[in-house]
Amino acid sequence: MIFTTSWDDGYALDLQVARILEQYGATGTFYVCPHKQHDRRMVTTKEIRELGMRHEIGAHTMSHPHLTQVSPEKARREIAESKQWVEDSTGNPCTMFCYPYGDTDDKVAGYVKEAGFAGARTVEQFAFSGTQAFALPTSLHIYPYPFRPVANRRVLSPLLHARPHLKRLKIPAYRCGSWSQLAKQVFAYAHGTNQPWFHLWGHSPELEKYILWNELESFLGYVATYEDVVHAPNSALLSS
Repeated sequence: MIFTTSWDDGYALDLQVARILEQYGATGTFYVCPHKQHDRRMVTTKEIRELGMRHEIGAHTMSHPHLTQVSPEKARREIAESKQWVEDSTGNPCTMFCYPYGDTDDKVAGYVKEAGFAGARTVEQFAFSGTQAFALPTSLHIYPYPFRPVANRRVLSPLLHARPHLKRLKIPAYRCGSWSQLAKQVFAYAHGTNQPWFHLWGHSPELEKYILWNELESFLGYVATYEDVVHAPNSALLSS
């Protein structure tokens, strides 16, 4: 089974994620965007090049728009220019794309293919295989679980989102008292049922904001105990 991870936006904290992945023998696809977001430091061109020597670098548009809500001309430009920007930054071909906000449709996917990408990632979760190269799903998002630490009506959203999927996978909810426990249970299901791959994704600032670094390491350490797991970038999913 392939184990792959992906990280969105290109924050400077991605460098810390990369170091942790390497510590556990894992790899990542980092989808970078030059547009500064949430007033956080982004990776520099030099850092992108260095990161690309050890991990896969994918494109994520130039300004992080909702691609279905802009004109076709702007969408095409955002997609094509981001591919060129990544290739100029790394000196390597850029084959993978990630839709900002997971916002896509058939037209947008067509623009991505037209730009010369081999595949694109969405934000669909609890999937372990995919047949559409330009709508690759993920297995799990690293995010607070079972509750969102915000005092509003969305506090239950992580639990409510996961519940039907856990039921489908026949994973008892009581075994998932934290994100790392959830991740281990879902990974064990994927491995135990001979799924093609497990795809973890996230945003590095959320690891800092919600104090999830230890949860990530706990999960990666668990995955490392499976000797038959192959660590690979997102592009490997296209041929799995």
